[in-house]
Amino acid sequence: MHVSLSAAVTAHPRRRAAARALAASVPELAFEVVEDPDPDGPPGALRTARLAWARADPGATHRVLVQDDMRLADGFAALVRRAAAAQPEAILCLFTEWGSRTSPAVRLAALAGVGWAPLLDPYVPTTAVVLPTAVAHALAEFPAEPAEPDDVLLLRFTRAHGLTPLVSCPNLAEHEVGESLVGNDILHGPRHAALFAEPGAIPFRPQSVLAARMVPHLLLFDGIAMCQVREDTGWRMVRAHDFLAPSGVTVADLLHRYAEQAHRHDPAGRARRVVADSLLFQLWLTAFCYGVAASDVVGGSRELARALRSPLGAAALRTLAPGALRRFVPMHRLGALYRLLAPLLKETIGDGFNHAELHGHLFWKEPFQYE
Repeated sequence: MHVSLSAAVTAHPRRRAAARALAASVPELAFEVVEDPDPDGPPGALRTARLAWARADPGATHRVLVQDDMRLADGFAALVRRAAAAQPEAILCLFTEWGSRTSPAVRLAALAGVGWAPLLDPYVPTTAVVLPTAVAHALAEFPAEPAEPDDVLLLRFTRAHGLTPLVSCPNLAEHEVGESLVGNDILHGPRHAALFAEPGAIPFRPQSVLAARMVPHLLLFDGIAMCQVREDTGWRMVRAHDFLAPSGVTVADLLHRYAEQAHRHDPAGRARRVVADSLLFQLWLTAFCYGVAASDVVGGSRELARALRSPLGAAALRTLAPGALRRFVPMHRLGALYRLLAPLLKETIGDGFNHAELHGHLFWKEPFQYE
């Protein structure tokens, strides 16, 4: 398919300099800077998004929208053209933050070697997104609820039209650390990419989409391990230990496995001086469920080991712990979490994978069996 792009950076006037610098970083796309038409109004991105949607060039096939606090991957313009050509009808999200519900799906996509993960969040990340031009124009006219954010409105639009947005693996945009205009830096902690496309290291395969039946997740505010289970009508949240129960593993079994592995990998308890033991268990349980989920999309244990060692798999693993724990661990300690926890998490993912190889036929139960 022939692809032609119109592109915009959306910005608040007080970030005009950053927006212009971002636009200039990819001259091939001739980004226009679209500023908030009511900068003194209530904080929110929808006003600017509507204006940017409406101004999509009708002669272009797609509209690329990037917010002013993003950094773009090397070769961004060519990567976006490949993405739009491969998935011309889809809404394509080029970023999801490292602790979102979708971030584990991006990591599974990395292990499976595919280019897209389905969106699992209760919003569509609009920080860096590619829309078919007709969708952009329709969004400009789509009615909003009072004080509705642009990312939630976009989700309602997709549901109304039976669309499933896709999130790129790797992410083609990174969120720069800075003050949020709506306070997200305080509410959610730092919001780095789940898996950013570092220069020259990570391939992008835009033709392929992850087909997983379960995706694990550590709840953002609760710190509880969950499994997102695919059903005919969408995705359902199930507590991790309830998902695992049909395979015969009990909570006591899980606690025993965790205690044994945590002591072996960290006998001095260094990790538990940074992360509370109860929370570390939930992270461990999330990693165990990563292994279970990987068994559904990776061929075998040798393939899993190879995937975890690959540049893509290794980069995905680096963001697992800091992304999941970003609200619970001080920012200055997040950088050390990967080195501190990587041996434990790698073994745990393998342990979950092996458990699923033995008992996987018992996991994929009918929804009523999780009641």
